[in-house]
Amino acid sequence: MEEKINRYKVFSFSLDYYFLFIITLILSIIGVVMISSASIAIGERYFNDPYWFIRRQVISWVASFAILIIVSRIDYKKYRKLSKFIILIVIGLLALVLIPGMGTSGGGARRWINLWFFNPQPSEFAKIALVLFFSDYLSRKYIKEPGIKNLLWPSFFVLFLITVLIFLEPDLSTAVVIWLVVFAVLFVGNVRIGHILGMGLMGMIITTGYMFLEEYRRERIIAFFSGTSDSGGASFQTYQSLVALGSGSLTGLGLGNSVQKYSYLPEAQTDFIFAIVGEEFGLMGTLIIVFLFCLFLFFGIRVCLKTEDYFGRNMAAGLTAMVMVQAVINISVVVGLVPVTGLTLPFISYGGSSLLVNMTAVGILLNISRQNLLVKRVRRNLKIDMENEED
Repeated sequence: MEEKINRYKVFSFSLDYYFLFIITLILSIIGVVMISSASIAIGERYFNDPYWFIRRQVISWVASFAILIIVSRIDYKKYRKLSKFIILIVIGLLALVLIPGMGTSGGGARRWINLWFFNPQPSEFAKIALVLFFSDYLSRKYIKEPGIKNLLWPSFFVLFLITVLIFLEPDLSTAVVIWLVVFAVLFVGNVRIGHILGMGLMGMIITTGYMFLEEYRRERIIAFFSGTSDSGGASFQTYQSLVALGSGSLTGLGLGNSVQKYSYLPEAQTDFIFAIVGEEFGLMGTLIIVFLFCLFLFFGIRVCLKTEDYFGRNMAAGLTAMVMVQAVINISVVVGLVPVTGLTLPFISYGGSSLLVNMTAVGILLNISRQNLLVKRVRRNLKIDMENEED
């Protein structure tokens, strides 16, 4: 069997593999282009350098793309042995963020570790670490003894601990994404619906209580549900985002011609870059982005459905959900469907940690796709060999 596997490794690239790779490449290139447009004004204002953000994003893109290629060549089954080690490292990094002098603050939150060459955001790495951890834990423990005790300890305890550490930054939106991604892993992993609903209820209680602790979060929620459309206060970002989308009309103002990026729309290069896409490329540009993410979801689900290995199927579902949940929430915020969250748009928004984590997720998905085709080809050729021997 091992000889058969080595013989077909070089050619084990499926349709899913190529489409996921191409979609990711297109989205990330769009991101580099849009950041180059959206960040010029803020780079000039704060750093006296219009290309400050784009230079760093290009470096992050090159490094992340290299990681994608490397990870796509590593057998995903090897992560089972590393999942506990990775989750412990992530917990340690999340704790370091809260230590004065180690954590870096920005926008009223402490979410980054201060390194001279790179400021990683551990909460981003927590997403992929939890996908690996839960996929491994379910395959080792829960699937053999599907009881609530095996789900609560230690998996739920680890999830709860990471949630608390992220809440302390504070970062509600990332915690919500993490819980939704974990639910996707639990659902695909055939965890009992009652157990999922029980965890979901606990998560909702914790999240709802946390949402109303800070005044600014209460203001955002009240402003959203009250339907206010004033151009100031809690609705300011949403209002300016809708102005940008409306200004773009059908075909947009053209690349680089956005007006909202000039001090009108906060975080134009990160949380609200989709609004700049709409302003500069219009409805057509935004529909292309949505279509690409829909394709990503489609082929991510295909990889998941084709994976016979329980651990790999859970991973494929979790990694696909990790990208798509964040994309759906970000776009929903930009068009005013949900309150402002602070989440970035995968592959497109500025942010080295986000890009690195999402590229790593795609690299693992690509490897799962390769392994699926590899197993199929080996089985097919073994069948042919057996038929030839019988003849």
